[in-house]
Amino acid sequence: MSAPLVLIAFIALASTAGRTFLLRASWVQTSPRWGIWAWQTLTVAIASAIVLVAVTVAIPFLPIRSYLAEIARITPLQLDAHYNTPGGPWVAAVALLAAAAMAGRVVALSAFNVIRAGRERRSQLDKLALVGERHPDGYVVIEHRIPLVYCLPGRGRRVVVTSGALSLLSAHELKLVLAHERTHLRARHDLALSLTDALARTFVGLRVFEDARAQITTLVEMQADDAARAMGDRRAMARALVLLAVGGQGATADVGGSAAARVRRLSSSGLVLGRRRGAAVALASVLLLAAPIGLALAPAIEAAAFDCCEAGL
Repeated sequence: MSAPLVLIAFIALASTAGRTFLLRASWVQTSPRWGIWAWQTLTVAIASAIVLVAVTVAIPFLPIRSYLAEIARITPLQLDAHYNTPGGPWVAAVALLAAAAMAGRVVALSAFNVIRAGRERRSQLDKLALVGERHPDGYVVIEHRIPLVYCLPGRGRRVVVTSGALSLLSAHELKLVLAHERTHLRARHDLALSLTDALARTFVGLRVFEDARAQITTLVEMQADDAARAMGDRRAMARALVLLAVGGQGATADVGGSAAARVRRLSSSGLVLGRRRGAAVALASVLLLAAPIGLALAPAIEAAAFDCCEAGL
């Protein structure tokens, strides 16, 4: 079986079995940090495999063909034989254009998301300088009846609290919510969401990318919720979340099923992922990321192993 077909099989397996496994795995929400990593690893591996399908189709017609043959210690003709794909140079050209278009779109959308967010953030910071009041505890207060607490990441990062939230939350609940927002800022969840959105918008039609975007959107909130665990009061964090959701009457960014799942999680016990399982997730992620490259290079490795033996004989 040629490298493109093996990669297509990998894409199909990862998009179905990998997606189903992560949707059903309890540890994904138990340890959202690892859950975010797992979903991003899965989608990046699938995206890499899709691009490599096109690259492997075009290898016999690429300038890197001779370098790859030299690394494998075989002749270019032997390499061509193991990457032989019907269609000739026209199919290779189309495949390369498709690969470049997909990779370029992911990069362009990620950059666009970051630039647009930065522009909107600077605009909000300018407005906050006019209407906001710096609090000694390190956040900005604005007069607004709707209870909201949110953060502005990046340069000049800020946590913003409305007067409605101050009147609604107790001092302890406010402290927990502030810790939540500061976790978002430290973890740079905005970058993770930007990449996830770019992948979902590039590979439209593959459900795994849409699921990853939805899951990571929830998991970043759960990871930030774990600031309450560090402070020893998950239930107070759950109360604060409910108060903001109900008090905001739908104005908050997360008041639907995701908020309900977060409240249930905060109200339960056992929020720690064991070290062994964490190490297993890390190892599996590394293997998953390496798999597309290994599958793409498998014919060259096979050529180096068997063709050299035949030449020796």
